[in-house]
Amino acid sequence: MNLSVIRNTQLMSGITQRYVFKDEEFILSKVSYPEKIKEVGALRIQAWKEEQGISKAFFANETWIDELDENAHHWIISTSGHVVASARMSFHETYATVPHAELFDEKDLGKYNRGPFASLNRLVVDPLYRGKGFSSVLDEIRIEYARTNGIRNIIAQPIENRIKPLEEMGFILFGKIRPLPQMPDRQLYFMINEIAENKNVEN
Repeated sequence: MNLSVIRNTQLMSGITQRYVFKDEEFILSKVSYPEKIKEVGALRIQAWKEEQGISKAFFANETWIDELDENAHHWIISTSGHVVASARMSFHETYATVPHAELFDEKDLGKYNRGPFASLNRLVVDPLYRGKGFSSVLDEIRIEYARTNGIRNIIAQPIENRIKPLEEMGFILFGKIRPLPQMPDRQLYFMINEIAENKNVEN
């Protein structure tokens, strides 16, 4: 059995799901803060520190944990007890409270300026485990979680190579946004996915 077959049949079948990729087993879990947060914070540094356009000073830190982590939703993918990928999603009643809301002007949201919002953020994959489809697994489970928890619009602020995969999942590209302090020379983009079940909801 390969990763894609398990993902398509068991993505939302429970809190913990198992995947097999080339005979190696991986476990997808939803974890609650502070479970695994130190390992996740270290992985965020590990996954980005050799990338171009990042702040070398910031990524010289041992971990990347912030105030949103405590109340956000977290998913990890692990093998042999070691976290190799993770992603976060936070819920917000208004756009102003979305992470890095200041990077995109609220007035440009137009018809999409309706909460509650979900923000996809902090997706990281260990460089040794890239190319296995883990980003898609983590995107899909977060989108489905938002869908089943009353979210109207999901916001993403990806780098360029994430645009096409997110478009294939229903996100609309709005354009470029200002870079993060942690990645001053890395271009970010602004995308929104209007949850299907809520498209015809009237205020």
